Amino acid sequence: MKNRTLFFGEGLFETFRVYKGRRVAFVEDHLHRMLEGCQFFAFPFSKNEAMDTLKSGLDEIPLNTEARLRLNLICYGDHHVEKTEFRTSWELLKKVTTQQASGVKLVLAPFQRCSSSPLVRFKTTSYLENIFVSTWARRQGFFDALFTNERGEITEGSVTNIFFLSKGEIFTPPTDAGLLPGVTRKQIIKVAGMLGFSLTECTVRAADLKQFDGAFVTNSVIEVLPVCTVGDTNYDIPEMIEALREGYRKHLEDFLFSSGPSL
Repeated sequence: MKNRTLFFGEGLFETFRVYKGRRVAFVEDHLHRMLEGCQFFAFPFSKNEAMDTLKSGLDEIPLNTEARLRLNLICYGDHHVEKTEFRTSWELLKKVTTQQASGVKLVLAPFQRCSSSPLVRFKTTSYLENIFVSTWARRQGFFDALFTNERGEITEGSVTNIFFLSKGEIFTPPTDAGLLPGVTRKQIIKVAGMLGFSLTECTVRAADLKQFDGAFVTNSVIEVLPVCTVGDTNYDIPEMIEALREGYRKHLEDFLFSSGPSL
């Protein structure tokens, strides 16, 4: 039976940050997103199998190690997807450098993406576009590149979601611009509300970049990182970003504590 993930990129994945004690956060959100992808693409999905594979993957990681754990949904079938199986892989988590902690540099991606493509809404293994742009950005000394859609709207980074700040308010592109609804993005929106910050999902164009006074990026592994530059636009790092980072960490730690030593 043909491995359709290898041949055609048919498959899904989720990435988790593993904290010391083999603890992971927001598992339900990750698996729900994978389920939605399976429903859209008509892939078989078993939550119980996903959980069992995730637990087995965690058991392979040393107890006091922080790591990046990837849960892969592999598809098989000769003429269409007939069955799926889960596999995990992991690697040690690299520490965030001082430069990254003080603000990362971003650039606009060299091409646009279609906002209506389903590939931008799910974490599919058809990931070459993201990898190409990420590699392209890092070769030029940038942390990530921001995609724009066919309307010229900023959507997301190749591996991150993006937020902008202006006069004490937070703005982030809406999902209908064509972006992955990140698990950390969802939690940051919650945390902003808990802290009493105003957060709006709205269209952001390249021409708007100089109107903001700060920005930050998120994903499940890096959590919250401030941005110091987008192209030729420089930003300060407002105290609000640190407040959001601390608020997210507290929210995360409360969850990890309540979820037990592993899942």
